[in-house]
Amino acid sequence: MKRLVVCLLLCAVGCDEPPAPLPSGPPPRGKPIRSAAGTGIIPAKPLAPDPAPTSSLPAEVRALTGATLAAEAPPTKPPRFVDGYLEVSFELLTSYEYEWSTTSGQASQSAAERIPFEVRALDQAKVFVHGYMQPIDFDKSGVKSFLLTNIPGGCCFGMIPRLNEWIDVTMPEGEHAEYTYFDKIEIRGKLLVGEAKSGEVVTALYRMTPDAVAIVEEQ
Repeated sequence: MKRLVVCLLLCAVGCDEPPAPLPSGPPPRGKPIRSAAGTGIIPAKPLAPDPAPTSSLPAEVRALTGATLAAEAPPTKPPRFVDGYLEVSFELLTSYEYEWSTTSGQASQSAAERIPFEVRALDQAKVFVHGYMQPIDFDKSGVKSFLLTNIPGGCCFGMIPRLNEWIDVTMPEGEHAEYTYFDKIEIRGKLLVGEAKSGEVVTALYRMTPDAVAIVEEQ
């Protein structure tokens, strides 16, 4: 409005005839627009944060969490149960980043929150998992405890596996497992999911005392 008035005044100075009067409109209706600070400016709504990228997750996990379009989702497979045990893959167990220091053994305060619902839901479930044995405690009778990893010799290539890349397996009291190195094995039992700690050091995310340990017969 101020610019319009200035333009009209300049026109009046440079012209012989006075400008035509401005048409009068109907009086304003309604309440005046005011911001919270009384400046007369309506603040813009804050932009919503971008959704977290999901491309780093396996397609199966994105489909389970609804993070992918139905058209992009792979064909759904019904859960496979064998003798009452649910099949669980390392692809699911390792499908997220867990912030854990390989030098101090300590995790960030929010590390446990990164464990997906699909993984946390496996806590206390009867499962079977395929993997490879990395002996921890053994004697002449066999292996009393070991790590189940998704690759053979997982601790022997100069890289420490991430904490969600193994299952801490302890045989029942008085029992031993036969040691095998390159053979894929299957363990069955109740899976425990969550941070196991010794002081401030997180020692495991997955633990199991197996009901059975057997070599997988490749087909």
